[in-house]
Order: sequence, then C-alpha cells, then structure tokens
Amino acid sequence: MNIVSLLKEKGFRVTKPRLEIIKVLSNYPLSAEEIHDALDKKNIRVDLASVYRSLELFVKMSVVYSIELGEGKKRYELVNKNYHHHHLICNKCGTIEDVEMNEINFDKKINEKSKFLIDHHHLEFFGLCQDCQ
Repeated sequence: MNIVSLLKEKGFRVTKPRLEIIKVLSNYPLSAEEIHDALDKKNIRVDLASVYRSLELFVKMSVVYSIELGEGKKRYELVNKNYHHHHLICNKCGTIEDVEMNEINFDKKINEKSKFLIDHHHLEFFGLCQDCQ
C-alpha cells in the first residue's frame, strides 16, 4: 500500500508538505534539518516543526524508520520491506554507507538462547571509511 492511501485510510490529510517530505526521503538516513533544507532548495516552504510532526506521524504509521547514529539527533529513512540494511558510519567525515547482511541465523540464535522474539532491529557500525583511514 502506498503512503497516500495509508494516510487517507488512517484519516490523515494528504498535504503537499507531507508528499514532498516523502519524496525527499530515501533509504539514506536524513535528519529533519536536512529534509527541511532539501525542501527549501526545491522552493517548498515548510516550517521545521511541521517537518518534525510529519516525520513522527510517518514513524507511527511504520512507513519511516527513526534511527540515531551517535550524533545526538534522529535520522529518518523510508521503510523498504524488500531491502533490510544496516549502516557504516565514518567517525571522521560522517559518511554513511548502507551495508546488507543476512542475519536470519543470528536472530534465530538469539531467540533460542533467550526466548526473546525479535520483531525488528538496527545495527550500526562506526569506524573510519577508506578515505579517512
């Protein structure tokens, strides 16, 4: 189901700012400020508080992930059920790179050992990218 249909189904208004925020979002994690700046560059005037409110709505609707990458702020990216990935974050230049992993056996082992049923997870790796090494 697409986000527009989901908004309508849940009784939320489909506004131009909300649609533009979704267009700016990608699988690459962006902060609310970066999203706001991207909208501003497209001459779409939306106040930062509205960006935050829309992002929190999208998180509640499970169409956007909220993650923290050790910067003291949240970043957001679209949920893509067909592309589960993690991130490599450079401590020096801040570059963020996606990395795919198959952790099915890892999840099973955790469940077997602890009887903890995982419904989702985030795994981030911090270090130095090739350029900063």
